[in-house]
Amino acid sequence: MILKKLPHLILINFFILVGCENKNKLNKRDGLIIYQEAQISWVRNFNPLSPAGAARWPTSAGIYEPLFIYNSMSGEYVPWLALDYKWHRGNKVLEMVIRDSIKWSDGNPFSAEDVAFTFNLKRNHRALDVRDSWGYLKEVVATSDTIVRFEFKRIYVPGFDALASQSIVAKHIWDKIDDPVKYSNPSPVGTGPFTEIIRFDNQLWELGKNPNYWQKGMPHINKLIFPTYPSNEQVTLALLSGNLDWAGAFIPAVDRVFVSKDTVHHKYWFPLTGHTTFLHTNTKDPVLSDPRVRKAISYAIDRELVVKVGMYNYTEPAHVSGVSGPMSKWHSPYINQIEDWTTYDPGKANIILNDVGFLKDKTGLRYTQDGLPLKLDIIIVSGWSDWIRSAQVVSQNLKKIGIKATVKTYDFGAWISRMQKGEFDLAIGWAEKGTTPYALYKGMMSSEYLKPIGETADVNWHRFSVASADSLFRKYEQTSNQKEITEIIYELQHLFIEHAPSLPLFAEPAWAECNTKYFTNFPSEDNPYATLSPNYYPENLFVLVNVQSR
Repeated sequence: MILKKLPHLILINFFILVGCENKNKLNKRDGLIIYQEAQISWVRNFNPLSPAGAARWPTSAGIYEPLFIYNSMSGEYVPWLALDYKWHRGNKVLEMVIRDSIKWSDGNPFSAEDVAFTFNLKRNHRALDVRDSWGYLKEVVATSDTIVRFEFKRIYVPGFDALASQSIVAKHIWDKIDDPVKYSNPSPVGTGPFTEIIRFDNQLWELGKNPNYWQKGMPHINKLIFPTYPSNEQVTLALLSGNLDWAGAFIPAVDRVFVSKDTVHHKYWFPLTGHTTFLHTNTKDPVLSDPRVRKAISYAIDRELVVKVGMYNYTEPAHVSGVSGPMSKWHSPYINQIEDWTTYDPGKANIILNDVGFLKDKTGLRYTQDGLPLKLDIIIVSGWSDWIRSAQVVSQNLKKIGIKATVKTYDFGAWISRMQKGEFDLAIGWAEKGTTPYALYKGMMSSEYLKPIGETADVNWHRFSVASADSLFRKYEQTSNQKEITEIIYELQHLFIEHAPSLPLFAEPAWAECNTKYFTNFPSEDNPYATLSPNYYPENLFVLVNVQSR
């Protein structure tokens, strides 16, 4: 494959572009060199309203900014472009107070008009409204330069999360754009700490600081540098050679491979998030549409082996509820009485498949009732070695019960496109995150997010919904009573376990490494002002404004 021939070329280009420059600056570096996206080459897209994966990191939280940022370490919302908020009229109207001292990077003033404009832009171009915010919003208006009023069609308290994290665009720029859906925004004007495109090549690009940033004295560094790295192996080499400062990548045997090479400067922090990495199942596939088949596949997976071989024991097997670690407090008190199809039991998997009518031939391969061989592809991002190894373990597990599962790799852009369009059988991927499991279960089972195969979906890639879950989401959205919230989460959890729309694989760690030789004040277990990982939007903004040059 072509992909296997590219890493050497990319490494050579990287050392030419960056490495040689560093030799002339032994103890100082002009820009923070970052890995967050696995790409073969860069596409110049800085549209913060595009579906996930289309725009360059950190477009949505770095060039542009949200109103509030949820800090996963403190469990609190931090005011950002907005200062405060208040609910009115029985939670049907939300007012936000917007900062009055902010300028766009081109010097124009930022105001509540920009906030209202951003949301109404999504209303007028529904392809941008990938989370269906206008399914519950009735009107968004700026009542003054510093007040935005959100009126809801119905009570929807969890809507605050989506509204608070929305990246805000400049009205004076975007009201002149004919088609904001297709607009690549090559020269962005934002409010974030880094807004200036210094250079943009297909193998490397640089992002300079905002000359008008509203937080005085921030950011502390001059620019961000992004070389292409399609694989975890190349990220590891770059970290070891000192040509990478901050990364959100998996590194096998990280203490031996990375930390031991420079115990003073090589740091990592992989805390469990409480969330889960899933083996997503395309429930519109004729085979996978049957929950019995999905559960049979799950029973066949040796998650202990996945964690050992694929994840180097950095994590733990997933819980059947899809939440674990810090989120385990949401486990139903009846959880031990419910079927646990995350248990490794290939015998039970075989019994289920036999009962469904998928019988084996003399070679051990199963066939559907239509006489077709039971073959499934597992799609993974090329270069994400932890997921690839995990998928290989799953593939071998499924082979033992008569399913031929082939691991296929794609570069990130092609992979995310397939996921969003539902063009896959099985795939390892993340799921929705939130302060409670509500976001996870809504992303797994809500008809609001359900899109036809081929149409881009920012969530619910597996294409599943159930009416009884929809009614529970509505109840959750209208209450602030903690007892009611807890009972609803339990019921949603039971529905998830009953239907198995996608299969929890392992508890999700927050991958993050840094080299403190040139830059300091990264988050750590001892200084947990945010998660260290650049993979968590918009929390990565805390790191961008706090990291300092030595």
